[in-house]
Amino acid sequence: MIYTLGESLMDMITTYEGNTIAKPGGSLLNVSVSLGRAGKDVSLISEIGDDETGNQLLEFLHINGINTDYITIYKNCPTSKALALLDENSKPSYTFQKSYPIDRCLAKSPVFTENDILILGSMYSRDPEIEYDLDAYLKAAKRGGALIVYDPNVRHNHQLRNEASREMLLKNLAYADIIKGSDEDFSNIFNAVSIQKVKEEVFSMNNNALLIVTLGAAGSIAFYGDKMFKSSILKTHVVSTIGAGDAFTAGLVNAFIDNEASDHLEFSDALIEGMLAEGSQFSSFVCQAMDNYIPVRK
Repeated sequence: MIYTLGESLMDMITTYEGNTIAKPGGSLLNVSVSLGRAGKDVSLISEIGDDETGNQLLEFLHINGINTDYITIYKNCPTSKALALLDENSKPSYTFQKSYPIDRCLAKSPVFTENDILILGSMYSRDPEIEYDLDAYLKAAKRGGALIVYDPNVRHNHQLRNEASREMLLKNLAYADIIKGSDEDFSNIFNAVSIQKVKEEVFSMNNNALLIVTLGAAGSIAFYGDKMFKSSILKTHVVSTIGAGDAFTAGLVNAFIDNEASDHLEFSDALIEGMLAEGSQFSSFVCQAMDNYIPVRK
């Protein structure tokens, strides 16, 4: 089972031309739906309210085959929303309307095994208000031998001014078996001006991880041990970049499952190259439409 841990909300997207549409969103919800549409078994760990928006999210997840048993539903609480404004390059800027009760509690962690995968990331993965629950999931996944995938998704360096939030991010990096982020993410985290510096910073705290850095139009690059891998981006007519990074994460995981070696914590050269290629393909699919996830397979 793939367990995705992250925020669920409704994206209210306004295009550069002024048109507005609503799409279920949240980084790990996007990952979940792309993987579900790729035919994988996915269970989303999240929180929503008991309002109409929450019901719409649950229905959408069910339609896409996502297990919702680990979603906490808060009584008399609205579901969070994100206002996304696309610029002339189809890149979004966000305003979040988060709605959570004072007392929050994630569902109890499952018993992870080495056949499972835990994916987490974004601001949700470094929220001090649920630190205890997040820590429980990470420890349970590590104890059970599950593969842990982490995408820090730090859009602005001011998001790490909270010391507790920064400490949680560093802990997540230390736990992860696959660390994937954009060059912008890592620049904000480490104030790094070069990919080599990013590699040094990450490997100083976790030298066993597969590190993947997306480079926008320049493609992506991966480091594993003393090896480096590069992949080009697919030429795409870009409609919206919302969910593109999430789709890349989903593509990585989908390729890993389809081509996994006998030892699920070892990455062969061919496996890494296949993961980068499928990550790029999934991302390209998402950029070509106003959806935050890959299209339904026919």
